[in-house]
Amino acid sequence: METQEKLLREVLQPGMEFTPIPFWFFNDAFDEERVKNQLTDYVEKGVNGLVLHPRIGVPRQMPYLSEEYFRAVRFIVKTAAELKMKVVLYDEGMYPSGSAHGMVVQANPEYASKGIIILDADKAQEKLAAEKNAQVLAEFSDGRRLVYGFAGGTIRGIHFGEDDGQPGAPKAADILNPDAVDEFIRLTHDRYYEELKEYFGATVIAFFTDEPSALGRGAGRYRAWVKGMEKELEAAGGRVEELEALFVKTGKAVAGRSDIVETKENVTVRLYRQLIKRKLREIFYARLSGWCEAHGISLIGHPAESNDIEEELYFHIPGQDLIMRRVAPETGGLREFDSVQAKLSADIARHLGRRRNANECFGVCYRDKIPWYMTAGDMKWYIDWLGLRGVNLFIPHAFYYSVEGERKGERPPDVGPNNIWWKHYRRFSDYMKRLSWLMTDSVNNAEIAVLCDNNNAPYEEIACLYENQVEFNYLPAALLEQAEVSGAEVHIEGYAYTKVLNVLGQRYTDRFADKLGDILVSGTEGLPVSEIRLGQSCPTLRKIHLRKQGAELYLFGNEGSEPICTQMTIPGMKDPGFVDLWRGKAYSVEGAGETFCLSLQPSETLLVVKDAAKFCGESRAADWYRTEYPDWTERFAQTVKNENSAEYVLSLQAKEAGEPVRFLVRGEEMVECFCNGRFADVSFWGGHRFDLTGMIRQGENEIRLVVTGNAANIYEHADIAFGLGE
Repeated sequence: METQEKLLREVLQPGMEFTPIPFWFFNDAFDEERVKNQLTDYVEKGVNGLVLHPRIGVPRQMPYLSEEYFRAVRFIVKTAAELKMKVVLYDEGMYPSGSAHGMVVQANPEYASKGIIILDADKAQEKLAAEKNAQVLAEFSDGRRLVYGFAGGTIRGIHFGEDDGQPGAPKAADILNPDAVDEFIRLTHDRYYEELKEYFGATVIAFFTDEPSALGRGAGRYRAWVKGMEKELEAAGGRVEELEALFVKTGKAVAGRSDIVETKENVTVRLYRQLIKRKLREIFYARLSGWCEAHGISLIGHPAESNDIEEELYFHIPGQDLIMRRVAPETGGLREFDSVQAKLSADIARHLGRRRNANECFGVCYRDKIPWYMTAGDMKWYIDWLGLRGVNLFIPHAFYYSVEGERKGERPPDVGPNNIWWKHYRRFSDYMKRLSWLMTDSVNNAEIAVLCDNNNAPYEEIACLYENQVEFNYLPAALLEQAEVSGAEVHIEGYAYTKVLNVLGQRYTDRFADKLGDILVSGTEGLPVSEIRLGQSCPTLRKIHLRKQGAELYLFGNEGSEPICTQMTIPGMKDPGFVDLWRGKAYSVEGAGETFCLSLQPSETLLVVKDAAKFCGESRAADWYRTEYPDWTERFAQTVKNENSAEYVLSLQAKEAGEPVRFLVRGEEMVECFCNGRFADVSFWGGHRFDLTGMIRQGENEIRLVVTGNAANIYEHADIAFGLGE
């Protein structure tokens, strides 16, 4: 079998390895039949894995890590194994990770989260009297004290009454204390292994750790600290008194966040941050990574911030989380602080030789501050955004075990079984599998490395590279230290870069100038340009040039809100085959070679494969993209309208069977099309295009459309408009 034929077969029908693995919110009483029915349903929809995530709503009669709890867990994992599903275990109850639902602190109260804070003299004295291990690290001229002690941090628990700010919120552990971390591992990881060891490495493939925080949540103005760290700080050239800058409010957000608060970057603050981050990596991440490796599974999950870099080096599957609409379709997702995250973790995986990288995606990505108001079109845009940056393991946030009562309001929306698109979810799961297959065991053609460092990854400065279809990969400074320079190129894990772009400042120029010489540049002028040529500028067009299984491939995507239609030239392209990854179709185009027309609707992708035309079963005319889809919105008559659905009918007379019938309708939100009682297609965003060619019979034909409104109408009574013409 020729390379291109094999590649087309595999990309259209990728294996279960490339399944999305959603967060499954296990959030209600355990019921064997319910569990089995849900997991079976997932497999039928093309979902062959899950993250077993205990979540608020678990009854108190099933305490975390109790025998009752593990009776449920054992059945869930056993059922998944029977269905040939993969399970990722979640290491906390609920998050952030590291506290075992407060059990670490219950084992030893000294393991509670600690930090530093500035207090006036009286408050400082009260704290010293109340806490035997509290300590004054510095005194200021106005009488205030810099005090180390308990920070009062908590985590979100799994029972009602244990959320942020509630009395039952479990106490956060001090994950900068090695003994506390060892206790956490003993309570969670060791116990899971004891209960499930026969499934490790087969059904159970990883442990998920989620946003580890040295303070937990709700710690107010405390800052993380390790007892005795003042000696290391001073030895490195810092002064404890200068840590006051951590507590000075200016209203200026630091690193894209809203909670910080400093007048300037001084040497002490920079050293403090480096020390805290290093200790978190060495004390927490390294232990978890080593445990997973020793037990034949992977460490997966993500650190707390989108530009955390060196933490990712400990993950066997580096990852991030796309949440809260921090990158959004309406902005194009290039110039937000969080826009670095997906490509950053994907590129770290590339440079570490890791096959997979993950993203926990869609969490609370709702519109207009209306919980549950997220559309299928939004979800498709996010999937494209992640895939075009190299993500190859999608972790949808989330599928809910239960939406009873308050559970439906806990970080919605459910993006799977409790949403309007579930019956058609195979479209999404197959699409994610195809993108994941494409981005696994492939190498992109980037000639430019963009230098980054922990919590310092450029985004605004390199937006022009995306907009001009110039490929690059983020290269962390820690990995650049290990890279080889040969023949005026930087070599690392099969990648060769002719230029390293440094926009981080002179400190990095000084650090790497001797090693890199002229390879190191400080601006985008003179960088390699895109090898493709376009008939017009297309700033919303994204491109990845890949090599996989000996084949040359180009993936294109439209991240904008308007169609793209332009002549494209790819030097050296011969007999291209075209793959519509969303619809699962491969086709050739008459006359296509180095030059062809690229036509992409919003949220549409296209894969172009060199020398693959003869293996594509369908042949299209050169001007196929000009096919008319007349607007028939007004031709349909409404027959039924219920609380969140409406039906419309059109009677069509055909002169002969099989005549081509294509049309579009305007409307919100999901539109299902039926022709003569047979399901024809479904469209999730408009204009909704339907091609009924081959379904039409001679004489009278009935075309029926069923329009379903947004799930927010069901769960929030949001009264979001739906129907044709909306």
